[in-house]
Amino acid sequence: MSPKILIVDDEPNNLDILHHCLQEAGFKVPAVKSGEAALKRVNHIKPDLILLDVMMPGIDGFETCRRLKKKEVTKNTPIIFITGKTDSVDKIKGFELGAVDYISKPFQAVEVLARVNKHLTISNLQKQLEAKNAQLQDYVYHLESLAALGKATNETQNVAEMMENAMKVTLTVFNCDRALLLYPADPNAPSCRVPIEVTKPEYLSTKNTEIPISPEISKAIRETLSATGPIAFGPESEHKVPSLIAKQFSVQSELCLAIHPKIGKPWLFGLQQCSDERIWTKNELNLFREFGQHIAVSLGLSISFEELAKSEKRLSRKRYHSFIGASKPMQTIYLMIDNVATSKASILITGETGTGKELCAEAIYKESQRADKPFMICNCAAITENLRESHLFGHVKGAFTGAVNDQTGLVSQANGGTLFLDEIGELSLSTQSTLLRFVQTKTYSKVGSHKVEKVDVRLVCATNRNLAAEVKAGRFREDLYYRISTIEIKLPALRQRGQDILQLAKFFLHQFATEEEKEFQDLSADAKKKLLSYEWPGNVRQLQNTIHQSVVLNKGKVITAEMFSTRKNEVIHHTTPPSIPNTDSSHEITSSDIVTVNRFCAFKEIEKEVISKAIEHCNGNVTQAAKLLEISKASIFNKLKQYKESPDRK
Repeated sequence: MSPKILIVDDEPNNLDILHHCLQEAGFKVPAVKSGEAALKRVNHIKPDLILLDVMMPGIDGFETCRRLKKKEVTKNTPIIFITGKTDSVDKIKGFELGAVDYISKPFQAVEVLARVNKHLTISNLQKQLEAKNAQLQDYVYHLESLAALGKATNETQNVAEMMENAMKVTLTVFNCDRALLLYPADPNAPSCRVPIEVTKPEYLSTKNTEIPISPEISKAIRETLSATGPIAFGPESEHKVPSLIAKQFSVQSELCLAIHPKIGKPWLFGLQQCSDERIWTKNELNLFREFGQHIAVSLGLSISFEELAKSEKRLSRKRYHSFIGASKPMQTIYLMIDNVATSKASILITGETGTGKELCAEAIYKESQRADKPFMICNCAAITENLRESHLFGHVKGAFTGAVNDQTGLVSQANGGTLFLDEIGELSLSTQSTLLRFVQTKTYSKVGSHKVEKVDVRLVCATNRNLAAEVKAGRFREDLYYRISTIEIKLPALRQRGQDILQLAKFFLHQFATEEEKEFQDLSADAKKKLLSYEWPGNVRQLQNTIHQSVVLNKGKVITAEMFSTRKNEVIHHTTPPSIPNTDSSHEITSSDIVTVNRFCAFKEIEKEVISKAIEHCNGNVTQAAKLLEISKASIFNKLKQYKESPDRK
């Protein structure tokens, strides 16, 4: 394209000479006769060089030059003054105002062309240099921005921290009002949220906001996922900001890019402008694309590291909430709790007495999304039959004798949280029917009331009974059984946990040595061998009591095998430290008064002997025997039914 030379001169003769000379050389030569006209025409003409006469009516050449240099369109345009004077003062003034040269009248065509070509060349070189410099500055800024992003994402391997650092850098680099990551970028999902976001303080935060996916938002996500690069959303763009986003979060313009980490679903990386509409430059789009690529790699690596760390932790956890033990059976339990805790399904925990069913329920609660809500515990065997429904569902004043006030039940207290029903196998068929209605509908009525109330409660149940066998025997409702056992967690017996026995024993040893102010620090080799060889029918609770008794009854720094036994190869089985006095004697009961059992005895024989000795010791008083054994009276009667013994109820 031919350069445009604007001539500003009020003398027609000068105009003709210059016009002819320059046009012959191939230039485009617009002309005006006054400074005022020049100032008006330059916006449209956008000349590459201006020949400006100094002496003109109206505003002279100097004033015209001064004003031209203030205009954006001509501030860098070379201006050559035309003058018939040779006064150096005038030339100095012209140079001070921004002129680059002078041409004196009368004109010499060779001189005019030489000076014009020289200054056009200089101007073009200057523009090229400025463009190169701008490119270099952009490139340096580009590299510095990526370096800042790299530093931010390398400071941590935690996904949330890493991505928040990345958004902080993004907000600064692009000088936008909000930088965010949306997950999942699924156009078919009912909703999405913004787990990572950095917003300028004057604007509303969208972090962790649950955003319903409207048809507009679904379309925007789908368009972004299918695009090969960033998509700009705005009033003047082909893609419009979804109205829900625009209204709720004051978004005028948005730049979005799909991020596909190697693991998991895609994310959506976004910049938002709230203050005004924004047109994103080509450099910004390129840099944003590179930011997205870097974040995708960092996100994928970080998720991989976290998954690997979780897997390693799951496979080698020595403790998990209140559980202690690194055996394979317990690792399986820990992993199962991890997997089911966030589910809404009902869970049934089974296992022998003393295996830690309540600890399991508590771990499920703490790992669930209800961890900040109530956790209520109901030991079904510890409540008399006629009060179980009242205890669970509450009662109104006057519902029964002794109901002097309204009472809130555990179900209501657990609203929003978790209700743990321990020993659910002890419930009568009548109470089971009431519980079934609650499990099916999540509604209940207080005893003595017809008002139906609704709650949101996650139910976790536990039993040491075989409920499937109880169903066959007609003692447990089949429909309730299937309702509460969507997921079953069967806790291993202590004898199945190998080296966990020693880990637990050491834990209890340090605990009770501290509590009892004893010096015990370790277990001898023979003590460890004996602990590992015993069957532990009472499981962890029995081990706990055995260690406690050994600490209380002995002195020293090391627990030996002799401290566990009264005879060779026999382990003391006890349930409480020796402190309960005999009802017909002044002496205190000792652990040997309860029972000493050979480790080769069958579990039922041990259990039967323990219960029988306790009842005998308490002169047939089952209530006292239950307290002695730290179990419920109902449990004793149930066990005795199995042994076909029927003592008088006391």
